[in-house]
Amino acid sequence: MSLDGFCMGVKMCGYPLDVRRPAFPGSLTDLHRFRKTAHGHDGSSRIVMVRKTDQRTFASVKNGEEPKLETITRETIETFRGQRTECKITTEKKDYEETCPPDLIEALTDRVTKTSKRPSLKKRNIKMEFQIECLQAHNEYRRKHGVPPLRLNKEMCRLSQDWANHLIKKNVLQHSNNREYGENLFCIQSTNPNFSISGKEVVDNWYEEIKCHKFGVEPSSLSSGHFTQVVWKDSKELGVAFAKTGGKIVVVANYSPAGNIIGHFADNVPPPGGPHTNNNHIELTNGISKLSFNSIKVTHRLEQNVTEGNFEEDFLDAHNTYRRRHGVPPLKLERKLCKYSEEWAKHLAAKNILEHRPGSNYGENIYCLYSSDPNFTVNGHTPVDTWYEEVKLHPFGREPSNLKSGHFSQVIWRSSEALGVGVAKNSQGSIYVVANYSPAGNFVGHYIENVPPVKPAFYGEVTRGSKTRREEEEECTEEDVPDYQGEFNQFALDAVRVHNEYRRKHGVPELTLSLRLCQFAQEWADTCARTASLQHRANCPYGENIFSVYSSDFSHMPTARDAVKEWYDEAKQHNFGVERVNQGTLHFTQVVWKASRELGIGIAKNKRGQTYVVANYDPRGNYIGQFVENVPRPKP
Repeated sequence: MSLDGFCMGVKMCGYPLDVRRPAFPGSLTDLHRFRKTAHGHDGSSRIVMVRKTDQRTFASVKNGEEPKLETITRETIETFRGQRTECKITTEKKDYEETCPPDLIEALTDRVTKTSKRPSLKKRNIKMEFQIECLQAHNEYRRKHGVPPLRLNKEMCRLSQDWANHLIKKNVLQHSNNREYGENLFCIQSTNPNFSISGKEVVDNWYEEIKCHKFGVEPSSLSSGHFTQVVWKDSKELGVAFAKTGGKIVVVANYSPAGNIIGHFADNVPPPGGPHTNNNHIELTNGISKLSFNSIKVTHRLEQNVTEGNFEEDFLDAHNTYRRRHGVPPLKLERKLCKYSEEWAKHLAAKNILEHRPGSNYGENIYCLYSSDPNFTVNGHTPVDTWYEEVKLHPFGREPSNLKSGHFSQVIWRSSEALGVGVAKNSQGSIYVVANYSPAGNFVGHYIENVPPVKPAFYGEVTRGSKTRREEEEECTEEDVPDYQGEFNQFALDAVRVHNEYRRKHGVPELTLSLRLCQFAQEWADTCARTASLQHRANCPYGENIFSVYSSDFSHMPTARDAVKEWYDEAKQHNFGVERVNQGTLHFTQVVWKASRELGIGIAKNKRGQTYVVANYDPRGNYIGQFVENVPRPKP
């Protein structure tokens, strides 16, 4: 009897019912073994038997095997009493075919290929890949120098990312004020908005400064500072990140503990292949002291003499130089305020903390510098220069929304009249400088009238009456200097005056301005500004010094003293009486070169906020074999 595909109802009367549950067959092919009583009922209900067949075919592929067709056939018999299922039996049968149709194999292969590629579609974490590349590149170089590897620190990576975002947003490249970590910066720009750079390329760029480093001694310049931080032995952790806008990329790396600590270079920067000992010692410049901003955990006995020169006078002079630039009245030094400032400086040094005096009625600026060199000193210009650098953060013509430029605005606050300064150093090598101003500045609602921008015609408007007493005393007499006023601008006049101040210190003849040389220098200054490049003129027949400075405040202009002082400050690195070319002091030696007689100078600024100063000298200086004769020591 076939039950496939239909239902069958059976009515049987006169037979006694078998109340036992029937045993169903083990397979659907054994239906003929059912007894008739299996379908019995009481006459008022019916038993319905249904047979269902379900067949499915699969194409399966196993690694290393050809695809096969697998057919699964499921058959189900179900009986009902009324609306209820009384019994249900399902059997399953599998069949295999060794050969598979070619079109099915092709479709199956495509599907497997797409499935296997699916994990690679996961979105790449570009920043994490960059961090790992940087870490690997660091540790490759550190292995070359036999120093322990670095490890990534997530928190330091986050801080690096925050500063990189800040720099890319402000379109500047400057170090953060974070004193806890060492820091390396990198910036590159391309006209291609899709431009990218690998972490290894960045670290390679920093490491290339190894060419400028002299192993075994303390460095005399910052020319290898990125390299030395990369391989600094005591550094253990790295945080690195990048920010990008268009084709410009800024990279920030932080290191803990910080490197580049004065007095520790020989121990922490071994040459490739392993440690090397050299006990030679050279004098460090003030500029190199910037390397020690992050130095901590060093102790030395307290030094009483922590300042150089006439600190208070230089400190006041630095303030008034900047205030003249903005057209505000000069400050005067007040002894009462100096004592007040010194008290707080000593308090900060004793506690080794950096905080403002609570409840003070005066304006206050604080500067802190660390150095492991017990003989390190600070001059009066350095703190003021550091505070003034915040000028690039100040929104002239409106009230600021934050205090990022608060040190700068207090330096030039128009209403302030008196200044006091105090200095103290503690046993850990920390120098604290505290300045107080009366009346206090930085009052909300009064910034516009008290913090004016740089005077647009600053150089043309400087008159004798606006000079400080010190400048009056230092200025040459009319017999000493020819009358250039009709031929040269004020910048050139200031430049030759500052040059001759320094040359008199060394007992060499003064320079005179040359209109021909000024025109020559101005041409190259214009070229540097137009191309935004700091490079010497090719085949220049004259001696040449170049100075460059950047400011986001496009009205900012450096003074002639800023440029010439920058060149002359290299004197602290120069070895007098030795016939040797020191690449780090060639600006200074040209400034005081005895055989030079004429000076030409030019200044130019571009739309990017970059200012270039070019000075030319005739006859030129810096001849090998003539340094001892032409660069005498300063007079006692």
